[in-house]
Amino acid sequence: MKISIIRETLGIDQMKVMKRQNNPLGKKLLVDNIKSFFDRDDVSRATAGKRETVTFKKIKMQKRHLLDTMKGLFRSFKKENPELRCSYSYFIKNRPFYVKPPSVAGRETCLCKTHTNAQYIIDALHKTRVLATSNMNELIASTVCSTYNKACMTGNCKDCKTKEILFRETTGNLGLVKWAHWIRKSEMIEKSGKKVKVTKNVKEIAEGTVEELIGNLKQTLIQLKKHIYNIKIQYKSYRNAIDNLNNNEVVLHVDFSENYNCKHFEEVQSHHFGGSRKQVTLHTGVMYTKPEGHDKPTVNSFCTISANNSHNPASIWAHLHPIIREIQHNNRHITTVHFFSDGPATQYRQKQNFYFISHRLFSEYNFIRVTWNFFEAGHGKGAADGVGGYLKRTADEKVAAGSDISDAEAFYYTLKDLSKVRMYLLTESDIQIVEKALPKNLVPLQGTMQVHQVFTDTPGELQYRDLSCFCERGFCRCMNPKTYQPVPVPVINTLRQDILSFELDEESVLDDISNVVAVPRRSYYNTVYSSSSNSDDEPLARFSQPSVSNINEMQLIEKENVHPSKISDGVHVLIKVSSVKDKHYTYLGVAKSEVDEEGDVKIMFYKMVDKTGKRFKAVETDISYEPYDNILEIVPNPKVIVKGKRVYFHYDEAINVYEK
Repeated sequence: MKISIIRETLGIDQMKVMKRQNNPLGKKLLVDNIKSFFDRDDVSRATAGKRETVTFKKIKMQKRHLLDTMKGLFRSFKKENPELRCSYSYFIKNRPFYVKPPSVAGRETCLCKTHTNAQYIIDALHKTRVLATSNMNELIASTVCSTYNKACMTGNCKDCKTKEILFRETTGNLGLVKWAHWIRKSEMIEKSGKKVKVTKNVKEIAEGTVEELIGNLKQTLIQLKKHIYNIKIQYKSYRNAIDNLNNNEVVLHVDFSENYNCKHFEEVQSHHFGGSRKQVTLHTGVMYTKPEGHDKPTVNSFCTISANNSHNPASIWAHLHPIIREIQHNNRHITTVHFFSDGPATQYRQKQNFYFISHRLFSEYNFIRVTWNFFEAGHGKGAADGVGGYLKRTADEKVAAGSDISDAEAFYYTLKDLSKVRMYLLTESDIQIVEKALPKNLVPLQGTMQVHQVFTDTPGELQYRDLSCFCERGFCRCMNPKTYQPVPVPVINTLRQDILSFELDEESVLDDISNVVAVPRRSYYNTVYSSSSNSDDEPLARFSQPSVSNINEMQLIEKENVHPSKISDGVHVLIKVSSVKDKHYTYLGVAKSEVDEEGDVKIMFYKMVDKTGKRFKAVETDISYEPYDNILEIVPNPKVIVKGKRVYFHYDEAINVYEK
């Protein structure tokens, strides 16, 4: 009777409300689903900074920034979970405390140029009232049947071809419209009294008519939709790999954290401002395993530490060695390993790492099957970044309390017992041992940057495809994977005409014929970014000999001593810079980054301070992005000499620079 009165008075079905409230299991399931949804990388972006944390009820967590509005995310949540009853207010209420809306401090929400430039165009059209919304996700959803359908997102769906963006009719002449965009641009700068050309990432204001801007948006959406689809599929594969983990599998999510700058509690001025401060390399990760009898995977975080600041494949596998050995020691039944990482072409996504995947995991660690999966460019932040942020933040707290963390060993021994993060210390010899195991004649995989998954159960051979798939735990034949062998297979018959074109005498050809392999040589940029698609009728196309017209150029560009894997922060190089009259100069500089995904390196230039070519000073305002192909040579690190407030870099022998 009382329930009936309440129902009539309030106009609601109180019985259903009471039933939902008295079902704790259903309530917990809904809350878990909401929290899991917010933790997804396509919903919120993980931060990596050591100060980007938030504390609630004495629980400190790494911040995450939302990638869409709450209303937009609620619609996505309801669409993905139609069986769950959830109101908008309940959805907001159960958002994790560490998931925050984007702010000025979190302005890196758009981590890649593709997203950022597209949003600038959309904002400009929305401001002129040509577009009804500035929400990128809503705009894309209106032009496709489903954002999870590959045919729709790649422009191959018949139904989607009839769907177009709804533009409002404009009244009157709007004149020219302005919008911002990021581009790579050659600029002329003054260097030693001369004008030289450098390439930089710059943000510019473009100007054009509304019609031109609409056309620009249509072209941009073609690339953007594929980019967004890749993000969704790679994240979906990541969750699939973990949620459906088998007892004989392990998932390793790995990443290099930003190097830690060593600190003393008290420092003299010359150390604080000079070049004496050491850096520590942190290779962080999260391990997922599923013990027998457990419903959910167990999670363990780890970090390997090294004084060597190289992030190349040899260093990666030196860092992975203690982790894999621990897996073998504690989980002897594990036969399959799934790796997830971002995809820099100088670290994880390159031929040397492909070699280690296809050989080392079988010969040294005795795994039977392996997959390595790469997140979409600019969207690889995850749990591993949180591990690095936590450790660096803890290290700074120890320094503030009076400790000195002066090198990698001090970092390790100060932090190793302070948390559940498993920590391992590497030596220089650990990395050198792995470097010596690398063959010199590895074949690059054409179109490397388009590859998002490699997998194999055959030593020495890899299967690769443009996107990850785990419908058969990563070893299905979906998307027609192609075969790649990092170590080249000798090819004799196809060389008859090509050998003659090298202008070698007949005797030298006969003497060396047993060692000749058909290995393509091309510039780093073209190898990494050109299409990986090969005709099914030409499976050996990637092993064909280059044409004679390209040999001289390729031999000049690809020098083993300046392989992109050797370029990292702090490496000193000689670099070619061209003037307006195409006259070439040679400058000394120090790399401030690795080779980025567009084939450029951030360089800070030095200036010679005497005529001996032995002493230089850094020009901190002269920093630009230079093409990798312009790097001529890697030179040893100089001695640092501090005289008062001035810092010089000295070499015992003259450096061959040409600054005039």
